[in-house]
Amino acid sequence: MMTIADYLLDRSSAVLLLFMAGAALAALIRLSPAKRVCAGLAAIALAAVIPISTRSGFEWIASAIGRPSVPGLVLLATFAVATVIGRNLNDNRECRFATALLAITGFILYPGATGYLDYDTYALGYSGYVLPAALVAILVHALYRRYFFIVAALDVAIIAFLLSAGRSNNLWDYVIDPVAWLLGIGTWIFLLLRAVVRRSKASLSMPAQTSS
Repeated sequence: MMTIADYLLDRSSAVLLLFMAGAALAALIRLSPAKRVCAGLAAIALAAVIPISTRSGFEWIASAIGRPSVPGLVLLATFAVATVIGRNLNDNRECRFATALLAITGFILYPGATGYLDYDTYALGYSGYVLPAALVAILVHALYRRYFFIVAALDVAIIAFLLSAGRSNNLWDYVIDPVAWLLGIGTWIFLLLRAVVRRSKASLSMPAQTSS
């Protein structure tokens, strides 16, 4: 029997992604934070009334992307709030570390889990000490760097796994999900492209300064 918590968690990624999409569009035309919130809510409502096959667009998206991991949920919520208030998180060290970690972890997990490698890395989440030891190392580093959002997200994920609070009995499902992985990749693609553009602009401006 599905509980209210399960119902909400299964749809939380879809809610936050649709909200971010609407708020981001409002931000592009420089609307106020309050209007960005309204645009985000309107995107959710619009998806709920647009049919796809026998379901609404919202339910289709929710079933396609599934339930988020704890770090994924925290990252989605953080990006949603940043979109509304207009804050750029790409220069935040904790955000950079979190997104890089998710991107790298996804490249370690998903190729093996989907059969592209001979070794199934997903099996590490069922037993053994490799994945727990890696999480402990990440927690120690995050505490040292005072990345408290990362520490809190991983602590909740580990506690949820130990208490069997979710449907899965695999530790991986509590610490990463495909949406979080794609957000991590997207963030670092943006950062790398921005760095290339800035370097190109700097190299173009140097001859002009030399000639003057």
